[in-house]
Amino acid sequence: MNTFTDTVKTQTIWLDSSDAGLYATSVSNCYWYENRARKPWSVFMPAGILERAFYKAMQDFPILAGHPKTSTKGRPYVLIDKDNLNMPVYTDTYCNLDYSEMHESGYNIHKLPMDFSKEYGVPVSNRLIGGRIVPGFFHVIRFRENSGLMVIGSIRHHNTDGYGYTQFMNRWAEIAKWMQQSQSDNSVPFPVRHYIYDRSFDNSYISSETTAIKDMISNPASSGGVLMKWLAWISPETRGRVMGALSNSTDRTCSFYYISSKTMEDLRTRVQAHAPEGIRYSVNDVLTAYLAIVLGQAKEQAFIEKWKKPARSVVRGLSFKKLGKPKDLVVMIDINSRPRINLPDAKDYIGNMISGSSTVFSREQVHQKPTDEILSAMALRIHQDVASVDKEFIAQVGHFKNGKPEYYMWPAWFFATRSSKMGISNQFRFEHYGVDFGAGIPTMARTSPHAFVDNVFVMPANPAIGGYIVEFKLEPDVKANLARNEKWMSLVDKYDSYLQLLKESVV
Repeated sequence: MNTFTDTVKTQTIWLDSSDAGLYATSVSNCYWYENRARKPWSVFMPAGILERAFYKAMQDFPILAGHPKTSTKGRPYVLIDKDNLNMPVYTDTYCNLDYSEMHESGYNIHKLPMDFSKEYGVPVSNRLIGGRIVPGFFHVIRFRENSGLMVIGSIRHHNTDGYGYTQFMNRWAEIAKWMQQSQSDNSVPFPVRHYIYDRSFDNSYISSETTAIKDMISNPASSGGVLMKWLAWISPETRGRVMGALSNSTDRTCSFYYISSKTMEDLRTRVQAHAPEGIRYSVNDVLTAYLAIVLGQAKEQAFIEKWKKPARSVVRGLSFKKLGKPKDLVVMIDINSRPRINLPDAKDYIGNMISGSSTVFSREQVHQKPTDEILSAMALRIHQDVASVDKEFIAQVGHFKNGKPEYYMWPAWFFATRSSKMGISNQFRFEHYGVDFGAGIPTMARTSPHAFVDNVFVMPANPAIGGYIVEFKLEPDVKANLARNEKWMSLVDKYDSYLQLLKESVV
């Protein structure tokens, strides 16, 4: 730890207005590393090296030791006080499970003989330590008889987004790898990196001229009313408790599916045949359209089944009118804005630079069969909405959120309160499988098991196999309906099949 505490300086990092809405959320992932050769811990990802590398990496990410604050004018900032650092929690422990048991469980962290749900990998949490918002949790778990280990990393979202998160994890791993290499060869140069966390970079692309606000920005942000404004102005600690209660009010469970690269490309090619001239669909366009149909159908079926229960038959008619009749499906797509703003060094910026694309599909559209022609029509809508998130649009959002403090709470409010929605985060371009601490890349990389309900994460499969892992965070009855959808099940492979491929292919 001294490598960090001896060099860090007292400073204030002013945040973007959107960061304040993320005090209560975290970016979290889990990485598993199998030690098939059963090398001793002194060789296989040694505890001392991992810990020293962690604090060395923090020198490039000092924001991870700051206290989140809000000024009297409502502006968020992080205070890094050299004499009162707000350090992330770092632990390295042993577990009496064999790595093979984790594999057989499908890499389910609930298999672990401890409750991590209150501490690790929880995107929305009201958990404080000594009254403070902890900037991150990092836990190395070593399995029985040197069979392998697991790394859980969770960073508060106001510090960085998913892209910045993978930058930190890769930096930590890169330094650990260098430390091991330099033990036998001290001529290996230290890898120097440059990261930008000053939010003035985030605002540098926003034109000073006032521009018209598009309906897709202003209309959603007008919802929520007084309560959303209240959420924007309360303290970060109170906001964490409120959002934690909203998130935990709905029962949710995880569901995993594997889609091979060939299967996905075959589908994209068939759908592409119905595209207008000059339009090329991406995997994101086609897969999101497919997910909107199958998830929308699973959600409505669950709603109908819920109100068929005898105890609710009396109010069933009223419920369809007033108490949550399924609405048009709103599909929210996270977009990494860095490649879209055309500024030097954008790839080094680790602040929150995620924009959202919103596409609304009617119930009639969602209830169609996912034929290639139907998928093409829906993929075109998604393609056009994603393409509209250009530099001008991003600048408009910047103007709007800086002028209306309550706007930054809208995404969290939306996911906590709207029933007919789907949030999708495509992370197959993120470097999850670059996190090599010196013993090779992870066998498996997964998101946290906890997230707002109706979130979908598309993760890369292990590079030795290729393809995509689709992770759903769903209510149990919606999960069951999805598993009964014949069209969906004909597209995907069972997760067990992927686990078998993983066991056979990864060395």
